[in-house]
Amino acid sequence: MIDMKNEQWLREKYEEVCGKNPEEYALISLKIKRFRIFNRLFGREAGDRLVEKVYKAISEWTKEDEYVARISVDGCSMLVKLSKDYDEIFHYLIDFNAHVRDMPYNEGTGKVYMGMGIYLLPEKPADYFTAQYNADICRSECPETAYRNSHMEVYGMTYQDKNLTSYDFEQMLQPAMENEEFKLYLQPKVDLKTGEVHEAEALVRWINPERGMIPVGEFLPELVRNGLISDLDLYLFEKVCRYINKWIDLYGKKIRISVNLSSNMFNYRYFLDHYKEVYNKVPCPKDCIEFELLESIVLNQVELVSRVVKQLREFGFSCALDDFGSGYSSFSVLTNADLNTLKIDRSLFQNESDTRERILIRHIVETAKELEMKVIAEGVETRGYVDILKELGCDYIQGFVFYKPMPAEEFEQRFIIGNEKAEI
Repeated sequence: MIDMKNEQWLREKYEEVCGKNPEEYALISLKIKRFRIFNRLFGREAGDRLVEKVYKAISEWTKEDEYVARISVDGCSMLVKLSKDYDEIFHYLIDFNAHVRDMPYNEGTGKVYMGMGIYLLPEKPADYFTAQYNADICRSECPETAYRNSHMEVYGMTYQDKNLTSYDFEQMLQPAMENEEFKLYLQPKVDLKTGEVHEAEALVRWINPERGMIPVGEFLPELVRNGLISDLDLYLFEKVCRYINKWIDLYGKKIRISVNLSSNMFNYRYFLDHYKEVYNKVPCPKDCIEFELLESIVLNQVELVSRVVKQLREFGFSCALDDFGSGYSSFSVLTNADLNTLKIDRSLFQNESDTRERILIRHIVETAKELEMKVIAEGVETRGYVDILKELGCDYIQGFVFYKPMPAEEFEQRFIIGNEKAEI
């Protein structure tokens, strides 16, 4: 029986290394792939023998002042000297993997494949348990784990821990809403006949007192991933209702504002109950609210789209299909759901001189008109497209050619109080 060292022993070695020359070392998390299946097929005793063989092969690979310990039933960790150069790391691990894979072993599969995660110790390394976590998370979340015999990731080099980012945002969300860090931004929709602005899309910006404006692409996907986007959706919806009422009460002006329905809400059967609860606290004219459904979300879910749109319209809200033509287009959504508005995606406004692009835009506008839908072109950035879209009969433009998203307070000053018009 091989004397396999345990995690406590490796932790002591790790702390010794950290007190001397940590930058020379890396902690590598190793796990035998498909070990549970092996145990099921060949029995526990065969599994124990396999672990011993793997441990012996790893031990033979390590040099003086390098260490290996068994951490779990099917996993080990190595503390080895390793370069910080990616190419050298890569070739080291290729050679190491081949050493374990090709060791003499005739029981069961005959080949042993490993998943590996690497934490390169910096000048001031993390404590042992954090280091082990960093190596483990690289190994377990490697995108190639499902379809490669062996795989590896290097913490901070080829892998960034999104779990920590997600957790951070989760902890920050509620206090941020309480402290009014989430700001309602509005991007005007310009009427192509008059240049007037009577509609806008609601967007969100997160302005943290310490970090400043947090990029939307950084926090929004994380909130979607961990399910917290629904809280933010309802928070912004309430703000939209309050602003609509304010502008009617103070200035006698009705502005229609569109709000995005996230995938979390779209796929939740009772989503409208939550919106009704918020709406009943701050009721505003229902014809001032429009829900936008992303085309990428509704694709191949025609029955669900029809049900969601029907619920919203029966309550009094209107519905728009957003990002149409973004690469997911399904005309079956248009024929089966009673949508009010079609928004043409910015991807179709890339080259004014492309006749094929113009043909597509023309057919989309004509189709929407025949279906009695309002047409909005989003992401338009040049005057050339303004002329083209006016000629084709598009109703509105939402794009930088006229206006970027702006704080709700600025929107109020310019369009509610100032009656600003775009030059069309």
